[in-house]
Amino acid sequence: MLKYSRTLFESYPAYRVPHFRERRFFPEMLYSVLDDIHNHSSSLINISLGGASFEDRRICHIQIGSGPTQVLLWSQMHGDEPTATMAICDILRYFTVTHGESATQRILSSLKLHFIPMVNPDGAFRFQRRNAQNIDINRDALALQTPEARFLKELQSNIKPHFGFNLHDQELSTVGNTNVISAMSLLAPACDHEISDNLVRTRAKHLAATFNQILQEYIPGRVTKYDDSYEARAFGDNMQKWGTSTLLIESGHDTNEPEKESIRKLNFVGIISALFSVATDEYMTSDSGGYEELPLNGKRAYDVIIRNVTIEQSGKPKTVADLAVSYQVDTHSELPPKLVDAGDLYPFVGLKEIDATGKTISPDVLHINEPFDWEKYF
Repeated sequence: MLKYSRTLFESYPAYRVPHFRERRFFPEMLYSVLDDIHNHSSSLINISLGGASFEDRRICHIQIGSGPTQVLLWSQMHGDEPTATMAICDILRYFTVTHGESATQRILSSLKLHFIPMVNPDGAFRFQRRNAQNIDINRDALALQTPEARFLKELQSNIKPHFGFNLHDQELSTVGNTNVISAMSLLAPACDHEISDNLVRTRAKHLAATFNQILQEYIPGRVTKYDDSYEARAFGDNMQKWGTSTLLIESGHDTNEPEKESIRKLNFVGIISALFSVATDEYMTSDSGGYEELPLNGKRAYDVIIRNVTIEQSGKPKTVADLAVSYQVDTHSELPPKLVDAGDLYPFVGLKEIDATGKTISPDVLHINEPFDWEKYF
């Protein structure tokens, strides 16, 4: 499996869909990409209208493979979390190009794959977390007040997937209490308040351990996990409860990479490798302790840290401090950015860091949790 993942990693540029030039794109772009992949798939891929959003945008259901094991992969429940959506398109292109190769044939003869690349097209249109009803679809698994949630629940009930891949982007996080930025985060969600381990969740933990083993080859020490407290309204927890062994995969960040291309590539490599491990049953040989022992997500990162700024105090001694700036709202950037901290920030890390030694600024423009046009001064 690791040898196969290395081949995927090295050959990725040949399968990367070039149409996505930035992370923010409209649903129509996705529809166009899927149509293009379908037209070159030699009928390998079936694309159907799975459902419709609150504003009647298409929710595409893509099927590929003929195996007995059903696998459901869904992305962009939150409209501002598109990294895995782009990776799904890369994966579909890979399968269509390599369908004659032995590894692809093993996957597609063992598994039947169901992809929902954009569950929330209305949110994607606005590049916002929630749908057009202003509801978080990932907290609507029980109430089912959104058409998007009803579609996803109905699909799960109809195909009864053995495995589920719940694909998201995560907020800016660190590896535990370190200042290392988390590149990917995993979770085998709980299926009850007792956080018990039944067979369904145990399989998910083995899958998580497999995924972690793959990632450690490329981002050693930069994989984290989420707290597994039970969230009764969430789809991941309920998929586990409904009998689908579910792995949450959250795309993290890398420094000086706002479009998250390396993280997209990790999704491509990790998901295909994990599917291969399910097709071969190799995932069950992974020690679940490799997942259990992952550090939790930490909160020691900001979008921008400006180091060693001299703050001029009228009639008082000058102050030297670091300034922390945040663009992050949920999982994406919004303008204007805010000043969120000032002082000694040595334990923290910035996606972007600036050394402002020798530069001065007036305290009159520094207000915590207020907009801060830092580029005007540095």
